[in-house]
Amino acid sequence: MNELTQLIHREIRRNGVISFEQFMELALYEPGLGYYETQRDVGKNGDFFTSVSVGTLFGELLAFQFAQWLESIDGSVQLIEAGAHNGQLSCDILNALEQWHPNIYRNISVIIVEPSKQHQQWQAEVLMEHKRKVEWHCKIPKELCGIFFCNELLDAFPVQRLGWDADGETWFEWGVASKGERFVWQRMENLPIRFGYEEGLSDGYVTVQSTRRDFFWVKVCSALSHGRVMAFDYGLESDAFFVPPRKDGTLRAYYRHQAADDLFARVGEQDLTASVNFTAIRNAGESAGLKSEPMRAQEQFLMGIFEKTLKQPERFPEWTAKRRRQFQTLVHPEHLGRQFQVLQQVRD
Repeated sequence: MNELTQLIHREIRRNGVISFEQFMELALYEPGLGYYETQRDVGKNGDFFTSVSVGTLFGELLAFQFAQWLESIDGSVQLIEAGAHNGQLSCDILNALEQWHPNIYRNISVIIVEPSKQHQQWQAEVLMEHKRKVEWHCKIPKELCGIFFCNELLDAFPVQRLGWDADGETWFEWGVASKGERFVWQRMENLPIRFGYEEGLSDGYVTVQSTRRDFFWVKVCSALSHGRVMAFDYGLESDAFFVPPRKDGTLRAYYRHQAADDLFARVGEQDLTASVNFTAIRNAGESAGLKSEPMRAQEQFLMGIFEKTLKQPERFPEWTAKRRRQFQTLVHPEHLGRQFQVLQQVRD
């Protein structure tokens, strides 16, 4: 039993039971012990691939598009990233801007929203060459102007695991209890909520929700005075969370690039994640006054940028064989192209 597992058992013994949201928070983010606090590598040496781990092309394409958007904003502008992990995406973007869009590079400042001291250290190492451009904030600044972006952040927010009681026609929260050295599910209190899709649900049906994630998006959008917010992630619209039946809703674990069934196994050593509710996120942004653009698959979004680079080759690196291979991975439907969606909202 590792140190993190012991810590969670102690927390359960103190309270009798903890919510799965709290379990996920500890398993992923406990300083010095949680999965994201100790697992620096992604890609071949990690448990999953991201668009960033494919190579520098993802950041280069974003830099090209960001430069076009930022040209239309007068005065000082910002690039704001949250969930930057080791800082490689911001570094790839800044490298491309410095070389191919020097005027934009000179005029921007970069804010990384990062509460983790460990991550700040990783990011500072990667971003050393751009250190005069970058500042770190533990929370969302009160006012932003420019482009806020995050890549695979929203799916990593801790979620509540909810069950449907068909006889009582009510949702309840699943908690985590201890049984010897094992973690087990334990029913907690009923919740006064309705999603609008309850008719016909089987007893014990499981779904997830993250009010914390929605609140985070509201804060980001409320702080944006001019510009856009965007998220690259995988997820569903609200109605899709209720078909087909899933044992753990959309919750899943990943270990060494393989999906794992046991959410309680390898605590601190496997990733825990849940699909993003894009309907809820979009509604959160619109409640803060932003206008939503149509959802697009990453394939469509990046293809649009690719076509623009062909018309302005003087503003983009050469499309070498290496970049073309990276592009195929980023847009191929069986790789990352359709797995990830791009949510964009704008305040003019």
